[in-house]
Amino acid sequence: MKEYKKKKYVSVDVESSGLTPGKYSCLSIGACIVGETEKQFYVELKPITQNYVYDAMKIGCLGLKCISDLKHINEYNPKSDNFDPKKVLAVLAEKGVEPRIAMTDFASWVMENTRGFRAIEIAAPIKYDGMFTAWYFDNFYDKKNPLGFSGEDMNSFLRGVVGDVDAHMDQLKIKDERIQPHNALDDAIQQAKEFEYILELVKKYKILKEN
Repeated sequence: MKEYKKKKYVSVDVESSGLTPGKYSCLSIGACIVGETEKQFYVELKPITQNYVYDAMKIGCLGLKCISDLKHINEYNPKSDNFDPKKVLAVLAEKGVEPRIAMTDFASWVMENTRGFRAIEIAAPIKYDGMFTAWYFDNFYDKKNPLGFSGEDMNSFLRGVVGDVDAHMDQLKIKDERIQPHNALDDAIQQAKEFEYILELVKKYKILKEN
């Protein structure tokens, strides 16, 4: 069995049409490498179902690039009271990437950017984003999930570092440099920067413990 000397963390964010994969669709996936945020991946996917939760679509469509030129029309603007999720799903059906192609491209990107390392998916929360990536890899990718079967939840990781079960990323007050919150790539980059800060806390704790 091949041994990996180190881990390489992959920050992943998913926007979806509802709570669970299969019943609902993954709208977009954004990812970057922690510590190397210039290494990025982003894709918007064709929906696999017309099912949606209205509130989920109001959030998940905020940063979709495929409707960026249509937001002057209320039906395509998630911030409008006249927002129509069905119309956005129709745009994604036309402009989005087939899930099988999207997941194959994502897998290739992960493997290329974590070669020689163990790829670890990080998210906030991992239960949501990791659930979608695992399901989509299982159903639309013919090989092994390159992100494996586990991952790190950022808030849980922070709680372990600081020894406070109520700790939350928001308390770190790291500058939010996102151009558009709820664009999956912008969110993934912001997450990566926050996780870099947590990893620095780990290093400081290790130095104190050794001394």
